[in-house]
Amino acid sequence: MGKELEGKTISSEIESKPSLQLHFEVSVFDLYKHYYQVRLTVETNQNQICFCLPNWTPGSYMIRDYVTHLHKFEAINSANQEPVSWEMVDLHRWKLNNLPPKFEITYIIYAFEDFTVRTNYLETEFGFINPPALFLYPEGRLDTPTTVEFKVSEIFPNIYTSLPRDENNFHKFYSNHFDELFDSPFHLSKKNSVFFTAGTTKHELLIEGDVSFDFKTKLSNDLQKITETQIQWMQESPNQYYLFVLNLSLPAYGGLEHKASSINYFNPELIHDDEEYKRLLELLSHEYFHLWNIKRIRPIALGPFDYQKPNLTRELWIAEGFTSFYDAYFLYHAGFLNFEEYLNKLQSDIFSLEDNDADFWMSLEESSFTAWTKYYKRNGNSHNITVSYYTKGGVLALCMNLFLLQESKDKKTIRHVFHKLNEVFVKEKQRGFTKQEFFDITKEVTGVDLKLEFNEYLESPKPIPVDVYLDHIGIHRIQTDLVGDTGFKTKEKNGNLYVQKILHKSNHESIDLMLDDEILAINGKRASNPILQKLEKNLRPGEKFHLILSRAGKIKETMVTASGFYKTRKFVVSEDCSAEKKELREYFLRNIV
Repeated sequence: MGKELEGKTISSEIESKPSLQLHFEVSVFDLYKHYYQVRLTVETNQNQICFCLPNWTPGSYMIRDYVTHLHKFEAINSANQEPVSWEMVDLHRWKLNNLPPKFEITYIIYAFEDFTVRTNYLETEFGFINPPALFLYPEGRLDTPTTVEFKVSEIFPNIYTSLPRDENNFHKFYSNHFDELFDSPFHLSKKNSVFFTAGTTKHELLIEGDVSFDFKTKLSNDLQKITETQIQWMQESPNQYYLFVLNLSLPAYGGLEHKASSINYFNPELIHDDEEYKRLLELLSHEYFHLWNIKRIRPIALGPFDYQKPNLTRELWIAEGFTSFYDAYFLYHAGFLNFEEYLNKLQSDIFSLEDNDADFWMSLEESSFTAWTKYYKRNGNSHNITVSYYTKGGVLALCMNLFLLQESKDKKTIRHVFHKLNEVFVKEKQRGFTKQEFFDITKEVTGVDLKLEFNEYLESPKPIPVDVYLDHIGIHRIQTDLVGDTGFKTKEKNGNLYVQKILHKSNHESIDLMLDDEILAINGKRASNPILQKLEKNLRPGEKFHLILSRAGKIKETMVTASGFYKTRKFVVSEDCSAEKKELREYFLRNIV
């Protein structure tokens, strides 16, 4: 008999705990119609279970309603093949009643809606499975271990995932719980991978698409340099194994981080262009840095997850913003960007924030908190009122680092802060951190109160005075050639011009234009791209010009007053700055802060 505990014994506690064993079998139901079939075998002593399909994918902050693509749900008794009683109790939950000890659930998943890193896809050359969009989980039992077996070897001989593999079955995998399963995508392929080692981690690179072996070798070697740089920055390799999947099948762009892998899509037509190739490396660098920032060092709201509703946080400026700063910074220190290219990258982000009034509409914390309904659900006015926690968060990380370099006694930076966050919250407390804990750790490590300096730019909708912080390392702004700006952008369709984007600035007059207005004439001349370009080239601030429009089938006239912008604007190094600023600049450029 076990030791008594509150009137019960330990052995009786174990015996009374509901048992549950789950085995998924995934096959191709119809390759040409893009259907997967899932068979879930359940062994249990429970009389009733609710199974759910997730509503979203961690790292992609929007409700996706994956259940849209689930069809033909059925449940049968494994012993006699009789139907098992079930009902759909809401849009994402199925309740099964009067359960036998062993039964099977089958359903079909349509996998051709979107070609993205967060949706399932199936075609003749490859298949991709984003687990939250495919696998049901038992309500209240996310801790349940699972096995996943693929019956697809005749079509796709290779299955790529970060989950451990059965020694005797190349297509069978294990997960300790559903959080691990949902964080481990599967790529089904006919292609072979390449390997490289960085730190103590074995990395595997799978490229889907028609590329040469020389390209695979080049990218593998470049990734080794990038991953080595990041591992040195963090002073550890948290994984024994890491998988890069790069899909070059169709024109697309995007990446999604996972604890032991990343899924990345890029346009195959651009990979041999030098500038676009660096953009690809920046994407891969970004997703790899999430190996630490988000997947381990994270705001407290980002795990554990409720897969049915949003996990809200105001700290995506750390999780994504800091990652957006370091992705290019690592490329610079790994030798893929020279100083001029890196400075151009910084100023591009800074100027993109200044090109509209969004900084005066939305704070960084609001940008993070409302990502589900605003950043991920963009419309024709989003660029005017929505701040990107990626871009502004990256600029904030730059400014914080420059401020720390100047104020801390021993040139302590975000790097040292991350080391401490990793030690305290990942290894010791095994949880995420709050905003206040982030600033407390920063002050402990650096001796500098970053919250006092920067909190107003987090909580209030106001621009960060970037020039002040760049001046700490002797970099200043040059702006010349003030010229006129129409205040709108156009698109051409069938030889006609339509308004595509309207730029709102609080210090400029509002203009009577609507999205999709057709521009018929400009200053009395038939509208065309050459006529518009000539206007833009010669326009001066405050100058008025006349438009004739077609709006909802009606002809309309309007006068527009040109706003102003600097045709030439850039950041340059100050050669006559103080020795202290030059020293800090050299430190920032020679050492990885």
